[in-house]
Amino acid sequence: MIFNSSAALRGVGVPDNIIRDFPRLPRDLMGLLIYGSRARGDSVEGSDLDVLALVPSSRPSKTVGDVSVSFYTPAQLATGIGTLFGAHLSRDAKILWDPSLALRTCIDAMGEVDAARLFVRTRAMSSLFTTPQNDLPKYLDGMLRHARYLLRSGLYAQAIQDGEPCFSVREIADRKRDLSLADLLASRRRDSASRAELDECLSRLCDLTGEFPASKHGSLEATVVNEWGSTGDLLSAAFLILGSSGGGSVYAEVEKILL
Repeated sequence: MIFNSSAALRGVGVPDNIIRDFPRLPRDLMGLLIYGSRARGDSVEGSDLDVLALVPSSRPSKTVGDVSVSFYTPAQLATGIGTLFGAHLSRDAKILWDPSLALRTCIDAMGEVDAARLFVRTRAMSSLFTTPQNDLPKYLDGMLRHARYLLRSGLYAQAIQDGEPCFSVREIADRKRDLSLADLLASRRRDSASRAELDECLSRLCDLTGEFPASKHGSLEATVVNEWGSTGDLLSAAFLILGSSGGGSVYAEVEKILL
């Protein structure tokens, strides 16, 4: 079956200037969807396009211009069951191509989010921010990226707890009458990372989760060494911080979805 990605994207309102950036898709593509602001219909000028491609074997994410494509196998996508990302896909995603219904099957299995458990996991991962004397400024970019990810996730979980699910930073900022929050958590950053932004994210995150637990290992690098081989969140989060390039989706860089 031939899939015309340009036609499918135009059909859901993606502008031509973004469609021109759309990368070539692999021949073994099993399904394709978009999510985020372009799928919800609340995008603004400069909003990027978030794409999830279902494939039979794992491969790295790809970012071209304003298009970010994250590749998932069915097994990798199954790790989204009960997560915020899974709930986000269930609520907002638009499936563009799914000839065997494999993608629909994965999305339908996502289930409900346990927000209380998510806050416990978020607080545990926040221990990675407690050794700045050993990790800054070397890992400022990765630490800020991950702090923004955890804060964004915490705000989404809070919205679910409040009975008003939402996966839009701008909408949450509007609800809180806090326009600076939307700028702090914008998905595309055009300015270099700053310590002031990191401190602001961590202060807001602490308000959500409570005081951060102390690091068990003393630095990000020591965390990777000492947690190597474990299957917990801490190793995955530390790996993301150390290896962060600042592009693409945070979900695409490890073998499982975090939150």
